Amino acid sequence: MRNYEITNILREGNVEETKSAVKELLSKYNFTIQGEEDWGSKRLWHPVGQDEQGHFTLIKCSGSPTEVAKIEHEFKLNVNILKTLVIRANG
Repeated sequence: MRNYEITNILREGNVEETKSAVKELLSKYNFTIQGEEDWGSKRLWHPVGQDEQGHFTLIKCSGSPTEVAKIEHEFKLNVNILKTLVIRANG
């Protein structure tokens, strides 16, 4: 098990539904959520499609390195997630 930090930019409008979908996806792949931060809505420097605003979230979790690519792929399939960044955290 490795530690990861996942930063997502979510589409405005149905933020709570998308956050719960992200948590369900992580539990589907046996990731343990250790912490969560909600950074709120911010104006994007560059528009993503038609979206000029995004809701930023950070999730600290741990899980198997073999499942990370699958999670990133499923994030890309979700139209309510504008951008995502998964990094391995120290420790």
